Amino acid sequence: MVTRREPVQRRSRERVEQILAAAAELLAAGGVDALTTRSLAEYTGIPVGTIYRYFDNRDAIISAYLDHELEAIERSVATAVLELDRVSVRSMARAIGLAHMRHHQAHPEGVPVWFGGRLNAAVVERVRELDARMAEALRAAVRGTGMMSGAPDFTAELLVRLFDRMFEFVFLAERTATEQEEIVLDFADMVASHMERFATPAGLEGVPSRQFLRALEQYGDSSSTDRAAEKQAPAAGAPRPRAARSASA
Repeated sequence: MVTRREPVQRRSRERVEQILAAAAELLAAGGVDALTTRSLAEYTGIPVGTIYRYFDNRDAIISAYLDHELEAIERSVATAVLELDRVSVRSMARAIGLAHMRHHQAHPEGVPVWFGGRLNAAVVERVRELDARMAEALRAAVRGTGMMSGAPDFTAELLVRLFDRMFEFVFLAERTATEQEEIVLDFADMVASHMERFATPAGLEGVPSRQFLRALEQYGDSSSTDRAAEKQAPAAGAPRPRAARSASA
């Protein structure tokens, strides 16, 4: 399990943002293999020891980058849902799929990390954690709005995992933006057809978009508390023993 210390002081927060911004540029230029604590130090001029004050190792930096990406995707999804008059299982699948797609189109530097770094243990672990988080959010929103009933417990995890593989198919080949959108919409409709087997009238006719987002926000409020408890760690700037540092540097 990789961790990072949450910075408290403004200067520390700025330093962390600088590290993550530089990491994103290195990842964009050369993929996961291009990012090490040493290459990051050379690229930024920040001493390796200073980087270790905020991140346990290279894997913690990758995890933080993916967390930051998911937060941006979640904001895009919220915006897309609010643009809907009503959220049905079909319009939900389409809006979520298109929001994810447009984020990756606007930020192509993240594609090699999300979909091309699956041989890296840190990427695999983090993507699985984020998939589980998205699945639980979907489950909570559907449950909170009464849009579906009687679906198997594994449905949310399965759909999230299938969406992930679909995006891998879309982005790891040379395709036009139009071709990418056609695939995403076609897949979203296939997913919606499956979900409609368990949809209630609310799921078929739709619920107000703000009601759907409230259900998502209620999940977010409870899960953020859980995540904060899991991240109990020394304060920013606390020195780390050299032996605790990863050989991946």
